[in-house]
Amino acid sequence: MKMSPLFVALLIAVLLSATATGPSEALNSKTFLSPPIFLRPGSVSNKWYYGIPFPTGHLALKSFNAELVDEHGVPVPLHETYIHHWALGVADKLGCTECRCDLYNVTVDEFGRRIGDDYVGGLRCCYDQTRCGKVKDEGLADGGEARKLFLRYTVMWLDWSDAVLPVKIYILDATDRALLEGESEPACQIEYQVEECSSEDRAKNDCVHVEATKEVLPRGGDIVFGVAHQHPGGIGASLHGEDGRLLCESMPTYGEGQEAGNEAGYIVGMSACYPKPGTATVRDGEALTVVSNYSNERQHTGVMGLFQILVAEHEQKLPAAAGKPGLCFSFPVSWCLPSWLSSNM
Repeated sequence: MKMSPLFVALLIAVLLSATATGPSEALNSKTFLSPPIFLRPGSVSNKWYYGIPFPTGHLALKSFNAELVDEHGVPVPLHETYIHHWALGVADKLGCTECRCDLYNVTVDEFGRRIGDDYVGGLRCCYDQTRCGKVKDEGLADGGEARKLFLRYTVMWLDWSDAVLPVKIYILDATDRALLEGESEPACQIEYQVEECSSEDRAKNDCVHVEATKEVLPRGGDIVFGVAHQHPGGIGASLHGEDGRLLCESMPTYGEGQEAGNEAGYIVGMSACYPKPGTATVRDGEALTVVSNYSNERQHTGVMGLFQILVAEHEQKLPAAAGKPGLCFSFPVSWCLPSWLSSNM
C-alpha cells in the first residue's frame, strides 16, 4: 500500500521507540486529523505538511493507527481513494494506483527530468497534482467539486521511563543491490517493476516474481518486531539470517468486500512478527537476506518490497546514553541519527 509523505513522516516519528507496558503504567491515547486533502477523480495529492498535531515531549510510542475519512468522519474504502489517489470513476483502477505513466500522460518527473521509455510506471509518474486520465465518465472527470478528505490517526503512548526498552528501526529494501554487486554505497531503488510471467511459467503454474537481496545490519541485537510492506499483487516477504535461518515472515491479507478495511483486491493488512527476546538474535555486521514475492500473472509497476524491523541492542552493547531511542535507515542511504539528537526527539 502506498503512503503519502504525511503518513511516512508520522510513521517515522512513531517508530522512534518500542515499549513494554507495565501494569502500573497508564497509556495515553489521542486522535488527530490531518489538514484537508482535496482530490478530484483520478487525481494525486503528494504534499508535505509541517507542524502537524502530535503528542510532544520525551515519549515512548505504543501504537499508531490511521485511516482516510471524509469530511463527515466516515472511513473511505480503498477502491475509492487508494491512500493518495482518488480512483473513483477511472476505467483502470489498478493501472492508476500503480502509476502507469501512459495513463498519467507525463514525460518528465516532478523535478523536470525526462522519464525514460523503459520506466513504465511508478512514483516518478504520479507526483503531486498529476491525474490519471483514463476516466470512464468525462463529465465526472472535468466537473464537480473536489472531494475533501482527511487522514485520521490515533496515537497511544507512554511517558518515557526506565521501564521503556529503546530500539532502533531499520527499513530494508529488497531492491538494494549494493552488497551483491560489491558496491560500498547503498543502491536502493525503493520501487521496482514486476514483468508478466512467460507462457512457459504460466503453463507450469509458476507465476511468481522473486526480488531478493542482502543487507548488512551494522549493530546486532534482538529483533522484537518485523513487518513487510507490499502493494497489490504481493504474496509475502521474508527476512533471513546469514545462515539462512528464518527471522520473520510477513504475509498479506486481501479484502473480500466493498466496505472500508475489507476492500476486494487490495492488501488490507500485513502479518507481523513479535519474537520473544533471544529467539531472533542477529550479530553486529550480519548480512540479512530480504525476499519479496509477487504474483506476476500480470505486470505490476511501482511495487515495493520493504522489510521493517525493530532491534533492541544487547545491554552490554548499548552506548553510554542507554535508555534513549535511536533511529537508523537503509534508504535512500544508510544513516543513523546521532544519540545526542535522537535522545532529544
